Amino acid sequence: MAVKNDKKRKFDSNKAEEAPSNSKRALKQARQSHRPHAEAVVAAKELWNKLRVKTNTDEQNAKMMKELMELLQGKFNRVALQHDASRVVQAAIQFGNQKQRKIVIKELCEGGNLIELAKSQYAHFVVLKMIKYSAKDEDSMRLIVKTFKGNMNKLAVHAVAARVVEFLFANFPSKKTSKLKLEFYGPRFGLFNDGSNVGGNPTIENLTKDNESAKEAALESLLALINKGIEKGLFSFAYFQQIVCEYVTAASPNDVRALCSSLVDHSIHFLSTRAGARVVAECVSYGTPKDRKRILKSLKGYTRSSLLHSDAYIAVLRILDVTDDTVNVQKASLAELQQLPEKQKKINVLGEEEGGDDDDEGKSPLLELALSDTGSKLFLMLLAKDEEARKKVFDPNELEILRPNPTVKEGDEEIPTSKKSANARRVELLQYMKNLLTECCISHADLLLQSRCGAKVLRGMYETYTSKELTDAIVEACENEDEEDDVGETMSIFEHAVGHLSIKNIVLSDANSKSKADSVTAGLIEKFKGTMIDDIASSNRGAFVLAALLSSDDSGVVLKEVKKQKKEIKSRIKQSTSMSKPSAGFEALLKSIES
Repeated sequence: MAVKNDKKRKFDSNKAEEAPSNSKRALKQARQSHRPHAEAVVAAKELWNKLRVKTNTDEQNAKMMKELMELLQGKFNRVALQHDASRVVQAAIQFGNQKQRKIVIKELCEGGNLIELAKSQYAHFVVLKMIKYSAKDEDSMRLIVKTFKGNMNKLAVHAVAARVVEFLFANFPSKKTSKLKLEFYGPRFGLFNDGSNVGGNPTIENLTKDNESAKEAALESLLALINKGIEKGLFSFAYFQQIVCEYVTAASPNDVRALCSSLVDHSIHFLSTRAGARVVAECVSYGTPKDRKRILKSLKGYTRSSLLHSDAYIAVLRILDVTDDTVNVQKASLAELQQLPEKQKKINVLGEEEGGDDDDEGKSPLLELALSDTGSKLFLMLLAKDEEARKKVFDPNELEILRPNPTVKEGDEEIPTSKKSANARRVELLQYMKNLLTECCISHADLLLQSRCGAKVLRGMYETYTSKELTDAIVEACENEDEEDDVGETMSIFEHAVGHLSIKNIVLSDANSKSKADSVTAGLIEKFKGTMIDDIASSNRGAFVLAALLSSDDSGVVLKEVKKQKKEIKSRIKQSTSMSKPSAGFEALLKSIES
């Protein structure tokens, strides 16, 4: 039987010195000692550790910066390329005074290594610091731009340097970077054009005006740059999105279609900027049905957030506008809007969930969109029956993107990219959203009336799908007095800055309606008959509403009642004038009676 050895091993200090971890550390130190300026770097790193302490005073930082400059001046170029010492150079730029900062920046720019620094995984952070702390210094900006000149096409499609290019365009004024941007359009622009003739913001449109050969050359250069950027996956960079946007808006529809397949799977990344959203919209316009399906797949789960985004919404609207497969649109995009978004759970210090979803009880999933400036445009687009109606909803820039009937060339023939009629697509999507949108308008008529965007949606639904339930909801909202003014007092919808205009416009739309049986005009007359002056025209704003009611009423009930109160109206005009308060509403009401 083997005897078990229970003796414990004794610690041998000599062997500990030969442990693998210690030998590795020694090897690392030996390797670093052979680097350029090794002693200065070690001393500088010790200073950096002290310099970055947040509790330092300005005097302490100034003293340490003086020591650091004495150690590294003349060596910044070589030190910045060392991965473990580049932070020291960043600190010199960050904590140095203006004079010290200029010395560092000048040395880095004139040393000839700035392009290499921008491409380095660690050293490019030094260049980012340079750009950040030079944004208000004319001389430093000029020097940095001069150093980058001639290298932009390489830097713009480099996996690391792309961050530098992005930061440069974001922080330097466009007039300073215009010379650099010209390089994207090819040698004829980068070498022989200083950008002075385009006001500091060069684009294909203003560079190649009335020069077709120059335009073709610029498009060719941009396409080469775009293809390299696609290979490197630069989709989320704003400058790259701007380059792609310029190409897709200037190139022919067929060229845009050819590029689509390389971009559509990354649509969600493009929606972060206005230029990127335009790219997605153009890909939707000229892409194949398969491309559109891939775009929908890319944006699945982001429809609501995109519609609420200041730039992304236009891409979603374009998808709904031209896609023939409305069933797929409903499943991949609109179905998301029919449910309230999941709220992030709040956890307290004890690890327990806090709060609940009581605030969302009874809330329509469409309310947030209807009250939003961008989200409401989805419903307004679906409710707009023709191009004339669209012009009242969208501004000229939006109308340019949402232009009707995009086509591509097949041979000598122009072929529409969508087969269904625009109205057929619109009606199919509207029918899908109709019931939920109607419920939203009925349940939240008061909130919609008090919102400029929401009131447009409410009025559109009222004019398109008039019903007794919707009319009653609007009239009931007029009766409630739960809105507070600036001093905390309750006021009616007729006194509300937006609400009175909303009711006034709805009432005026009744004047053009053939049937007034279930109209808001009839409902208001029935509700406030005998008290119109006191309840509706109790304020100057309310007087405008009553004047509109007077013009919309064919029965003569309003005119008869208001005429009896003519003296009261004149008295209110006089009172408002004496107190320097607005009286235009009362004057309009008086004019309506006398006309």
